[in-house]
Amino acid sequence: MKKPKKKQQPPEKPHAPSSWAQPDVARSETSPETPAGGDVSDGEPMARSAAVPAALFVILGALLFWGDMHLVTQGGELDARVQYPFESIKEIESFHIKAAVDPRVARGEVLYNLVCNSCHQPDGGGGVAQGCPPLAGSDWVLAKDPIRIIPIVLKGLSGPIVVNGKSYGTGTMTPFGDSLSDEDIASVLSFVRNNWGNKAPLVDIADVKKIRAQFKDRGGYMDVPTLMGLQPKD
Repeated sequence: MKKPKKKQQPPEKPHAPSSWAQPDVARSETSPETPAGGDVSDGEPMARSAAVPAALFVILGALLFWGDMHLVTQGGELDARVQYPFESIKEIESFHIKAAVDPRVARGEVLYNLVCNSCHQPDGGGGVAQGCPPLAGSDWVLAKDPIRIIPIVLKGLSGPIVVNGKSYGTGTMTPFGDSLSDEDIASVLSFVRNNWGNKAPLVDIADVKKIRAQFKDRGGYMDVPTLMGLQPKD
């Protein structure tokens, strides 16, 4: 009696290698889900602000205060070691080339400070309270021909005068014809016509001499109607 044959079992499939045995090929690359820098977290990376130490503000404030006080106490000038051998910036500026000043203007400045400064002020602005008109920007001062301002200095002025559309007082201006020479008057008027932004032709001594002769017999002060009757040269 023959023995039954055993059924042949199919060959077993080879088991896939376990996960721990798989080569770690992709570990060297950054996963698309891994944030830059390699920081792996459950959520997306977030920018966070950190508080600035209060001491930093105190230090910055102290530095600004020190710098401000240094400029104030030092007058904002350069350190002596920087501008050596000069002592100050003003000394350096004194060496700058300056435009030549006409002798009449230079002389006129001295005279103005002596006889005109107290009423018309150092800036030529005049004195409203005293009824003293301004000289800076004055339409009388800036006239091309000084024929109407020369008599004012020679004989003085009484009564109101309109300067730049504004009326000034009923007071009087002191005459200087007896105390100032023709050269003096030409000089002081030349200075007035070329200072505080004014720009007008200088006054010739010959013009002063002519006006002095014209009014030599006139007594008293000049007035505006008489001055307006004088015809300037073209």
